[in-house]
Amino acid sequence: MQPEKISKDEYEAELNRLHERREELEERESTITSHDHGGGLPHDEQNRLDRVRGELADVLQSIGDLQDRFADAGGAPPESGGALGE
Repeated sequence: MQPEKISKDEYEAELNRLHERREELEERESTITSHDHGGGLPHDEQNRLDRVRGELADVLQSIGDLQDRFADAGGAPPESGGALGE
């Protein structure tokens, strides 16, 4: 099954949105982990961290999928930096 075509403008807009979401989640992850002072996080905080990390993994997967979809639909090859955009 061929991927649905996506225009360069749609691709860039969605990629930017996903990267912004990735940055938000990374910041949230950093904030949560900063509360760990060597003794581990309280159960509620650990659950929150697990959810943030799960969502971050989903966003990174979506970035990769979007890049593959754009490349497969005849767009430019995916960025060499991968999902992290580095």
